[in-house]
Amino acid sequence: MTSDRYTLFRPSFERQATIDAFAALPESHLMVALLELDVTDALAAIAALQQKGIRLSLFAFLVRSIAMAIAEHPDLNLVRHGKRLVRFEDVDVNVPVEVTTPEGVFPHMLILRGAQRLSPLEIYARIEGARESDRRSGDTSADDRWSRRMMRLFGWLPRFLRIAILRFFMRSAFVVKRRGGTTLVTSVGKFASIPGFAFTFSTGPRAAAFAVGSTVDRPWVHQGIVAVRTILGISLMVNHDLVDGGPAARFARRLQEIIESAEGLEQAPVSTMKSSSGHADPGAPPAALRPPFDERAKQA
Repeated sequence: MTSDRYTLFRPSFERQATIDAFAALPESHLMVALLELDVTDALAAIAALQQKGIRLSLFAFLVRSIAMAIAEHPDLNLVRHGKRLVRFEDVDVNVPVEVTTPEGVFPHMLILRGAQRLSPLEIYARIEGARESDRRSGDTSADDRWSRRMMRLFGWLPRFLRIAILRFFMRSAFVVKRRGGTTLVTSVGKFASIPGFAFTFSTGPRAAAFAVGSTVDRPWVHQGIVAVRTILGISLMVNHDLVDGGPAARFARRLQEIIESAEGLEQAPVSTMKSSSGHADPGAPPAALRPPFDERAKQA
């Protein structure tokens, strides 16, 4: 027995803004690399730090690793500027932070400015700080607040005008960097433990974007011996209009070296945390370094 029942509704503001933003992206020729990386040593280093009461995640380490590799291979930090290209020195990473809104669960924007200079601890603290900021004010950062206000302001315009305005802004590499970062790193692995890859259909005006998948234990050749290792899938999307295969391959090799050697986790130095606006945040270090809730409960 079949049913003809259905629900007809308008997309929420958050969903319509996403639809318009995707429609406004410039066309590009995408080159996709599906990377499998051994994160066994990185996870062990993170676990050792967590046992000392330091709050850190694999994703924060990966974001920092990607930013470092891009800084060493700046062609991956190119942004289109009309008919020209701009190669930025700072790697501003756009990290979608999923939050709960009255209209459902949606990703809000957090831009980690100069992420190549941040430690994994600082990146973790800023991501958690963005979630806390959203719980207090409904925005993850000043960048997110500006973007959402502009989209609401343009919401009354016809859709073709909204898309035209977005495309006009995207013609400026400096506007793209200021409002959207120079690269994108999103994570889909935390929503499912199914092995596999996911990737976006476009990098927009930027040279590269990344999608972090899930981890899985599997037999792996390590130091000449077959052993069970924890393998992570990362999708690297490269705008082939801006970057050739050789530079992209060399970047991927360097990224593999950083992640598989757990570079940056040996000592995990703690420096002064900064807020997403770039100003010193004296309250951030205690929040970043205090033990997880369950550990604090045991201590109490």
